[in-house]
Amino acid sequence: MILSVDIGSSAVKIVQSEFNEGKLHIIKAGSKTIEIDGKRMPDSVSQSQFIATISDLCKDLEINPKKMKNIISGLTGKEVSIKQLTTLEMNQEELGESLEFEAKKHIPLDGTDPILDYYIIGQNKEELDKNDLLLIATTKKYINNHNDILKKSGLKPNIFDADPLAIMNAYLYSNELPEEGVDVLINIGDATSTLICWGKNHRFFIRELDVSGSEFTESIMKSNETDYQNAILLKHDKGINAISSGTNEDNAEEADPLAIKVEQKTIFSNLVDELRKTLRYYMKTSNQAFFNKFYLSGGSAKMEGLSDYIAENLNVDIELFDPFKDAECSLDIDNPHQYTVAVGMAIRGLDKDSDE
Repeated sequence: MILSVDIGSSAVKIVQSEFNEGKLHIIKAGSKTIEIDGKRMPDSVSQSQFIATISDLCKDLEINPKKMKNIISGLTGKEVSIKQLTTLEMNQEELGESLEFEAKKHIPLDGTDPILDYYIIGQNKEELDKNDLLLIATTKKYINNHNDILKKSGLKPNIFDADPLAIMNAYLYSNELPEEGVDVLINIGDATSTLICWGKNHRFFIRELDVSGSEFTESIMKSNETDYQNAILLKHDKGINAISSGTNEDNAEEADPLAIKVEQKTIFSNLVDELRKTLRYYMKTSNQAFFNKFYLSGGSAKMEGLSDYIAENLNVDIELFDPFKDAECSLDIDNPHQYTVAVGMAIRGLDKDSDE
């Protein structure tokens, strides 16, 4: 049995699960929004706010943190660097030294030692003497701060995971990699969005995008000239329609009836532009690759109108990814897409536990 704790910048998600005869069995799952005082867009969330949210969610789920021995938590945010690398085949010691040098180029320096992990994806499709891998790097200070939040919440984590790895594991639990072409995963969290392209005979690709849920909220605040709390309500109630067309645009048309109307740029069109540029780059750098299925996950995936907007503007079909689809789960779960990272972490943690 494992408890996976996904600490996001706007909500905490917890999933308690186990493997039962090779199948993932979900025992408990819950999400709790981090309460923000004030009407302005928060610059950051304090440690006490994280601790209070985790503690309250454990109480809601009737989970005694002190009795949970197997705990996994995810690392995300600007303090964590995730880079895709291609390296020559080498032994573990040589690889570790090489990756430590590489990690120092990507993580923000805070005076503490770098902490790194890596995940070998497999043999490079074009250079057979090389391997593709993901390098996850952060600092000892960030790990200690993250660990401190969990300990003060009564939890003693023994595994840390990175969000993109968790997304990959959630996808692979329910899907086989396509023999031809690639599948595309788009996870839209509050702090960052992640795009992953992957196929059995095409290279793995990952990119972190800056356009995410918090930018949606900020744009709704500006568009409606409202405060943070009301913008959150508008986002949940109206979805992408919470971005108003704007009085200034209407006034401009009245002032100049012959003016050519140009489609208004919004945060959602910015997201689509980023996705389109990234997908085009992948196509140009991946010989004979084409896109099969598109999956949308994360806390913002269920935002009213978002998946249809992305699908229409990219001219693709999009499926909302449900990480519980192939698991044994009798729970009535609201917005299952937000649990993709938590479920993916559980799968990796349970695999590690069975290996040991």
